[in-house]
Amino acid sequence: MTHTRGLLRGGLWIKRASSVYSTDQVAQWLARIKYPGDISSFVPSLDSLCLLARLSLVTFPFENTPMHYTAAHSMDITHEGLYQRMVVSPEGNGSYCFGLNGLFFQMLRGLGFRAYSGSGRINEQAPGVAPVFHAFVHMILFVQPIEGSNTTYFVDVCPGAVRPMLLEDGETVIGASPTEHHTLVRTAREESSLESSPHTQAPEKFEWRLQSVHDNKEHGQPATIRVMYSFIEDEFFAADYKAFNYSVLGMTAGLFWDNVVCTKHFWMTDEEVRAVDGEIDTAALTALTRYMGRVAMAGDAVRRHVGMQTTVLREMKSEAERAEALKEFFGIVIPQENLKYIRGRGAELKGGSD
Repeated sequence: MTHTRGLLRGGLWIKRASSVYSTDQVAQWLARIKYPGDISSFVPSLDSLCLLARLSLVTFPFENTPMHYTAAHSMDITHEGLYQRMVVSPEGNGSYCFGLNGLFFQMLRGLGFRAYSGSGRINEQAPGVAPVFHAFVHMILFVQPIEGSNTTYFVDVCPGAVRPMLLEDGETVIGASPTEHHTLVRTAREESSLESSPHTQAPEKFEWRLQSVHDNKEHGQPATIRVMYSFIEDEFFAADYKAFNYSVLGMTAGLFWDNVVCTKHFWMTDEEVRAVDGEIDTAALTALTRYMGRVAMAGDAVRRHVGMQTTVLREMKSEAERAEALKEFFGIVIPQENLKYIRGRGAELKGGSD
């Protein structure tokens, strides 16, 4: 059956492909994210895709610590490297988009999902400011989870949309809690040289943008809207991400150079859920519906975000203090002898690295 909404251009279908990971490795990953079932009974569906994405978000942090605290200043995004770091290691290690989505992508294929990977351009401008996009330095996924259907969902298990989104202009889903939403917008780049027919002077709408909409803490004030990134539907491959990874590692300005980034989702308690939604029946919540919060490290502080409320958990003045915070709040262990590798980098806390 062909559907009219949520289609790739031309109504393309994604074919089923094998994973680089073995059945045993996929099973171990399911256990690592605490999936309530085993691989023998797993059935690909939209609900199972959504559950896998949410479990991944509360299991693996979005983080770039190897970029700053290793001699090579690198991020290993090889399939074996990601598996060892995130699945085998007992520590709370994660990765950034190439790692988080790269691991998730291959695990989806191993579970029988029809999926392919794409790429996007990050926007670091503030809400309300016209976006300025980087080169392709973000990995995303496209999945057709319904058997016999080419209905397509956009998926990203980095801190962004926390559930699959139908690939449809104007599609809006709830974010981590009711105080935030995400919207897909199909649009055109004003500087594009392409048009749908001669002399229309209207650029072709082949680009998608993910918008994040957050309620305002000030009652009665409009929500803040920010374009997180843009993306296209083209398929990208391992060689592309290898090149993109080198590009990010070589930057000496921007988010990853200037910060030790670490963000991880968590399930809200019943009390926290009721604080953001007083009418909800918490007894009926499941892993598909329970609201989420985030613990985030940026700069010299760790903050806990629940709905519109933010609490500072720890302020750090030295690299030793930051290493303690990484272990306490995220389970990431940075050996004392590795703190010296951040010296001279933009993210270094000037209070000292020893």
